[in-house]
Amino acid sequence: MVMESKLEIKKRLHKLFADKKTDCAKSLYMNPVNQYIDLDRFDQEKEEIFKNQPICIGTSSLIPNIGDWFTVEIVDHPILIVRDKDKKINAYLNICSHRGSKLAEGNGNTAKVFKCPYHSWTYSLNGELIARPREDSFNQIPKNKCNLKSIELREQSGLLWVQLTKNAVKESEKYFKELNTLIDHYNLTNYHYFKTGIMKPKINWKLAVDTFLELYHIAHLHPDTLSNIIKGDTCMFDTYGRHMRIIGPRRSLIESKENILEIENIEKHIINLKIIFPNTVFVDNGEHIDLWHILPENSVNETMVSVSIFTKLPCKTDSEIKHWENNLQLLKDVVEKEDFPLGEGIQKGFYADKKRNIIFGKNEPGLQHFHKNVDKFLSK
Repeated sequence: MVMESKLEIKKRLHKLFADKKTDCAKSLYMNPVNQYIDLDRFDQEKEEIFKNQPICIGTSSLIPNIGDWFTVEIVDHPILIVRDKDKKINAYLNICSHRGSKLAEGNGNTAKVFKCPYHSWTYSLNGELIARPREDSFNQIPKNKCNLKSIELREQSGLLWVQLTKNAVKESEKYFKELNTLIDHYNLTNYHYFKTGIMKPKINWKLAVDTFLELYHIAHLHPDTLSNIIKGDTCMFDTYGRHMRIIGPRRSLIESKENILEIENIEKHIINLKIIFPNTVFVDNGEHIDLWHILPENSVNETMVSVSIFTKLPCKTDSEIKHWENNLQLLKDVVEKEDFPLGEGIQKGFYADKKRNIIFGKNEPGLQHFHKNVDKFLSK
């Protein structure tokens, strides 16, 4: 699908308002609750979706300088991302080739080498083993046979993806072909990273993703927070292969006395969500971008959710820093105190009747599209 112009977006919103409608699916969709709690399915999702497809892990602006690095864990794979001396970004298994200890935790800046905390085996920024104490005890295995294991990494539009299964080349090509139209006009390397917040709800990873796939709940679950900003009963919905986009009006658009078609900066008056399958939500707010990542943890009922803020202009003054601190805290408070407690109750309730279905309405096409694609990749 070709990305529309701002005028085309305004025309579509104008028609939806005039008709008092929202973009809809063709019919209801029944989704079995067992898909959120079944352990065999959970293992299959980790294998087929998180290992065989590209997974977005962050942005290149997180590590702008030589020696900058961060770590992430994807379905039991600890990963180290680092910018080397040639300014290239590399991904490695974050595992020492000696006894398997993690080399690093969290993130850092301007590293010269990575030294294992266990026995001080030392690696360069490009993953080469360069030193190991008592070399004479290990010289039967050349150092170049003990380099860090590299992981396939791709950078596009300032975003970073890793792919744990190297032989899934065709799937990767198709994935990015579908994604190009959705994000190619962005370049997050031109944005300034502010800060990240972490949450760990006790819900299935798909239920965490569900949180972002419809605006229908905003007026009901968030009457004193998001509902003051976003009007959720009118939405545009589009698919880009397995990926999708949801656009909804802000209150400022509803309350404006201007004709929608005549509003200059429409991007300031809408919320524009781009859902990058399977686990990333890219929210374009005009002056800044919120980037959400959702990753399953060890249990079917445990998920790691992160949200990072990127601003068009760097934060230099105390008032600017405070503004974005408050913005990040608002995002965390809404999701962590309103969405996820409700979600944890839903997750527990799934065990009460494992044979029932939950209902995705015609006005919830994002939920339908996401779960159909999960099913599609598990059935391959």
